[in-house]
Amino acid sequence: MMDKEIKGVNCSIILIEPKVEGNIGAIARVCNNFNATELVLISPQVDHLSEEARNRARHSKHYLENAKVFSEFQDVRDRFSFLIGTSAKAGKTYNVYRQPAFSWEWTDEKFLLSSKIGIVFGREDRGLSNEELRLCDYLVSIPVPGEQRVLNISHAVAIILYEVWKRTYEVVDTSELAIVSVSKEREMLFTLFESLVNNIDYEEYRKPNIIHAFRSIVNRSFASKEEIHTLIGMFKTILEQNQQSKK
Repeated sequence: MMDKEIKGVNCSIILIEPKVEGNIGAIARVCNNFNATELVLISPQVDHLSEEARNRARHSKHYLENAKVFSEFQDVRDRFSFLIGTSAKAGKTYNVYRQPAFSWEWTDEKFLLSSKIGIVFGREDRGLSNEELRLCDYLVSIPVPGEQRVLNISHAVAIILYEVWKRTYEVVDTSELAIVSVSKEREMLFTLFESLVNNIDYEEYRKPNIIHAFRSIVNRSFASKEEIHTLIGMFKTILEQNQQSKK
């Protein structure tokens, strides 16, 4: 019998344009299973408080009743320190926006326990767009060996939430964990790096891919505050020297 309790995990499930009432209800139930913080709906195509959704949620109706609804994905970006996008479509090497990690690569419990995380799931029929993936800090994919490679969305939510739970279940005292970099500090680094890239002579069409690749590398590393500040200091020096040499 399990008697431990996860503390400190602040993890919300974000659904973009869900259009199956039963799926929303089933996801609410999964949220309750794993003690997710909240359910966030972006432009839902159906009534999330319908009888079908409530029946599927069973004893988890409070997730439906307290769900936060927004019209645009962009509206929720600043509410979270880290957004994890999900996709059943692993990208080819030329598509930097669809290069996923796998859920078992989340080995940094410090990060999971000290961040406000939003896990983003796309539409049942076509998932997340590249533009929506650009707003995410990290992309994960669940490899499926069977002939049917796309999971039902409620099953995918359960697997991802289980991975979060599994990584943090054994952590009892979070007070001794080092605080990792917050969203604002990472954005300072990314803005500085983008300025540096835009200040050098390089093919313009390649620059967005380079900037996105750098963001992905930093986000996957779960860098600490000290590491982020070290990079900021180095890139500031490089940018200043580059600007002076051009003058």
